[in-house]
Amino acid sequence: MQNLKRKILSQNFLHSRKLVKKLILGSSIDKSDTILEIGFGKGIITQQLIQNAKNVIAIELDTHWYNYLQVKLNGSRNLKLYNEDFLNFSLPKIPYKVFSNIPFSIEGKIIRKIIDDENPPKDCYLIMMKELAYRLSAPYKENEFSIMHKPWFNFSIYYHFKPEDFTPFSNVSAVMLRFAKRKKPLVTLGNKNDYQKFIRLGFTYGLPIFKNLKNTYGYKRTLNAFNQTNINKSTKPGFLSLEKWTQLYEELQ
Repeated sequence: MQNLKRKILSQNFLHSRKLVKKLILGSSIDKSDTILEIGFGKGIITQQLIQNAKNVIAIELDTHWYNYLQVKLNGSRNLKLYNEDFLNFSLPKIPYKVFSNIPFSIEGKIIRKIIDDENPPKDCYLIMMKELAYRLSAPYKENEFSIMHKPWFNFSIYYHFKPEDFTPFSNVSAVMLRFAKRKKPLVTLGNKNDYQKFIRLGFTYGLPIFKNLKNTYGYKRTLNAFNQTNINKSTKPGFLSLEKWTQLYEELQ
């Protein structure tokens, strides 16, 4: 049953301690941080985290690996292990960071739980499928998710993995996605829900933004906002920069 669960969760583990150490030492993690790890498996990342962070909160759904690490790391005073489903886990209320190799099958759900929480992490490093990581970070062309979250977070691809970095051998391309809180948000946190509703409206059906907004804000008001921000009426959602989206939002307030 546990073997079946592991296959369903599609989790591949890193095996090189040297690589794990390199990734963690190159991150923003230091001795003052509380770190959340999701799906610790054999604990290769956990063991390095407890050396470099103040506290580590590690969650694992698989009872086999939970029991394994309970024995292996018994006595680690800065480590708390939880045998729980992360999607039902209550996130920390204190400032924290995330560093995890997450199951590919639920990576989208994990990211949304973390990033949309009332207290999201200060910095987050997640090993995940390359295709989704690039779609979320949108380095070349913006999309609804990236525009909805970039006012509060900076996204980047932290590391590209080789298939042989994992055991079992990974048959998909994997990277480590990083998203960190901006020191100065582009939109105030109090306006987050309102801004995100605005973005959903702007991306409706992939039509030109002007057509999506004019029925809500009125033709003249929308036209004036487009003129003030120098945006063409025919521009479609994915082709407008983050800067222009935030300017347009401010104009229509």
